[in-house]
Amino acid sequence: MGSTVVICHYHEVALKQKNREIFEKKLRTNIAFMLSDIVKQNMVMRGYGRLKIVLPFSYEDSEKVEVVKSRLRDVFGLTNFGIGVATSLDLEKICEASLKVLRNKEFKTFSVKTKRQNKKFPLNSIQVNHEVGAFILEKFKNEGHEVKVDLKNPEVTVHIEIVDKEAYVYADRFKGPGGLPVGSSGKVVALLSAGFDSPIASYMMMKRGARVIFVHYHSYPYTSYDSIEQVKQIVKILSKYQFYSRLYIVPIAEAQRIIVLNAPVGLRTILYRRLMVKIAEVIAEKEKAEALVTGESLGQVASQTLRNIRVINQIASLPILRPLIGVDKEEIIQKAREIGTYEISSQPYDDCCSFLTGRHPETWANFEEIFEVEKKFTWNELVEMSLAKAEVENIYADFLDKNIVEKIED
Repeated sequence: MGSTVVICHYHEVALKQKNREIFEKKLRTNIAFMLSDIVKQNMVMRGYGRLKIVLPFSYEDSEKVEVVKSRLRDVFGLTNFGIGVATSLDLEKICEASLKVLRNKEFKTFSVKTKRQNKKFPLNSIQVNHEVGAFILEKFKNEGHEVKVDLKNPEVTVHIEIVDKEAYVYADRFKGPGGLPVGSSGKVVALLSAGFDSPIASYMMMKRGARVIFVHYHSYPYTSYDSIEQVKQIVKILSKYQFYSRLYIVPIAEAQRIIVLNAPVGLRTILYRRLMVKIAEVIAEKEKAEALVTGESLGQVASQTLRNIRVINQIASLPILRPLIGVDKEEIIQKAREIGTYEISSQPYDDCCSFLTGRHPETWANFEEIFEVEKKFTWNELVEMSLAKAEVENIYADFLDKNIVEKIED
């Protein structure tokens, strides 16, 4: 019997036509990152319309197979993947492999589905289905087990893929997250808080292929240090989707004090947001990022009305992407539960945007009033003051040895 393999399929990547090879290569690199402690990089191989991973252990090693399965479910770009065995282009061997992938499974109905990319194989897909199905029925009958073929709603399906030099056989097929491979769409800088929204916005940008650089603003010592530790935990969770992350931790308390001395209470939150955009753009230039990302959702809080969003946008030279702009809060919270940030975001923390802002922030800011206030200070000075004390931390997914990053990317 051949090696244990994972056969990975993708959909959106396959639609990239002339750029398809670039996306496939990025997906292969990302899988190599995800399984870097399990398989060697050269064991992740490209094939037409699929990727093949050769695993260094037996198909029956369920514990290790489970680890591979859980990791690949987090690789953006994968539509689905099957874990099974590779075998030679011989019908008898294919039949034996089909029987092997069904062992230790409880079922009464099954089907066989064959894809024959290699048209030189003597049997067509329907004939392979028939021959393999008959073989399975006979073997199980001889062993005293009654199973039936059910083509409409089988309890288990044997998938067979016949390619140029071998065949892949698997009965375990799992759904991937879809989207595009992280890094295939460039870089963005996300303004990250410890709340529910911005982690989900960052996750959604990763799913669209963007590598996310994080920037977190805090008002310590005027607010607690809690948000910083919570954000580090959130970035740790999000890093499993892009393998490693860079986090900028930027103190803005001194800049906020200058704003407070010069601005009416109602405008302070908007001015803080404009400051954050200016700082994020400097970081974006350094990181060669193409856009900023926020977790804003239309009308959710005072700074997220249409007018205030427009006022905040006005100071930016880069696009500000808002993946959650039309998403309901309950949807955001549900996604936070799914990806594992919910418990952290549920904990109380001090939001730097609420620093000395009062109870009634402006919901429909006036451009002229904003510009008049901003004449009293210089944005460049506030930005430089904040970035001078910024900290930068690289955070890696638990399974990734940071020493292997450069080796795989090269």
